[in-house]
Amino acid sequence: MAHNLDIQTLKVRDIIEDYRSGRLVIPEFQREYVWKKSRAPHLIDSIYRSFPISALLLWSSDSDVRSRRRDPRPVRGRSISWLIDGQQRVITLSRILSGDEGIEVVFNPDEDAFRLANAATKKDSNWFPVSEILDDELYRQLRKSLPDGLKGERREAKFENVRKLMQYEIPAVHMRDFSFDQAVEAFTRINTLGVKLKTEDIASARVAAKHTGFIADEVAPFVAELKGEGFSRLNVMHLFRACAFVALPDGRSRTPLHELSRSEVANAWSATKRATKEAMALIRNEFGLVNMDILWSGALLVPVIALCASRGVRDRDPRGVAGWLAMAALLHRYSKSSETALDQDLRACRSDDPIGKLLTNVRRDAGAFGAIANDFRGALNDKGALFAAYIACRHRGLRDLFSGSQILLQANVDRHHILPRAQFEEARRGKADAVANIAFISGEANRNVGAASPDVYLKKLKRETLESQCIPLDASLWDVDKADEFWAARRVLLAEAFNGFLREMLPGRRILQ
Repeated sequence: MAHNLDIQTLKVRDIIEDYRSGRLVIPEFQREYVWKKSRAPHLIDSIYRSFPISALLLWSSDSDVRSRRRDPRPVRGRSISWLIDGQQRVITLSRILSGDEGIEVVFNPDEDAFRLANAATKKDSNWFPVSEILDDELYRQLRKSLPDGLKGERREAKFENVRKLMQYEIPAVHMRDFSFDQAVEAFTRINTLGVKLKTEDIASARVAAKHTGFIADEVAPFVAELKGEGFSRLNVMHLFRACAFVALPDGRSRTPLHELSRSEVANAWSATKRATKEAMALIRNEFGLVNMDILWSGALLVPVIALCASRGVRDRDPRGVAGWLAMAALLHRYSKSSETALDQDLRACRSDDPIGKLLTNVRRDAGAFGAIANDFRGALNDKGALFAAYIACRHRGLRDLFSGSQILLQANVDRHHILPRAQFEEARRGKADAVANIAFISGEANRNVGAASPDVYLKKLKRETLESQCIPLDASLWDVDKADEFWAARRVLLAEAFNGFLREMLPGRRILQ
């Protein structure tokens, strides 16, 4: 059958109407919607100024294709066009024009500018929601409120220019009579050559091409469920690696899911979901974490899921798993060559002594386990050290700075600067954003300390609260002028407490003093 490429232009109004009515559909092998809200004003501003925003790629076929999204519900029949490239722009435009799902763009006719709505724009009567300008009935009401004279005329002219957005024409290439596999290949090539796809997006596309309906019916809903429970850093690729391990637990190398049969994938996926829930429960039990806000990498859970899937409850050694995970985070196990490191750890999970083999992969050069003070020298973007600091404080009985109550199982563990940033001179303020300057508080805590001087508010805290946060008891260090000495002393305390945690989790192992 001859392939056919139709090149046409589509008006924004028609694109949005087709998307909302289910005639323009996101196929199963597409990625999730990933644009940040901050891109919305830039997109609408480009259209407003008649700048090009790149072409859409559509595909029509009789193939049995599933939709990635359940809403809007696709229509049936030949009238469907599948959106191969341009999903982010189309969904963003749809949300801008309706003002829903947290994307409310506002327009200032005097400044001729677009912006995301915020508290300031809501108080400023010069900012108008784009969704109201584009709605015929609401726009009629808006026009009635315009001031008389030249200012009103200028504003109306600007509003009319905004309303012309709906007539803006976007070029579109329509693939007709191409196969499903060819459509997936086009999606992969376009995104690989342009804005690069993540590895998980490529994997999803290949699995969708081989196992129709699996991504839409199984993977996407489960990922959404995990996100709803606060485990958003556990992405599709992590789950696929765990699922491949479950499918072939004795395999020496990883086998992509698109190379397995549908029954193998279905059985392995069922076991993977069950093991993922058990791994999440282990994290909650051993670290008192309800979500992954502090646990910096979803890759850390892949070996945990593999162990939960391949070992019975009595054979898992949750404390040993917790000890390994703590060391893996501290040493940034998956920050470089993550695929190689993950391969090594999954091979360890296949051994007769999985915990021992996993621990071998995270020993220090001297063959011991544990933290040293310098491990906590990093800034707040050192998520591994931040998680290790949380572990250290929790081992000391972590108490909230404000209430003095013990922080146990928390849905929201917040960070608080011990030496307040406001106490530092502006040139030195960035130094306050250090791991050694962070205490952990419950999300509901009353932040009544604010920017109070540390030598004032720390004196009001009980000794047991200070010790639980690994805060030096020497009051002479509670001064921003002695910040470096304070942080150096606290790094020592954090390392000692972290190593105390490891001694409990890994009895019989060589732990640093």
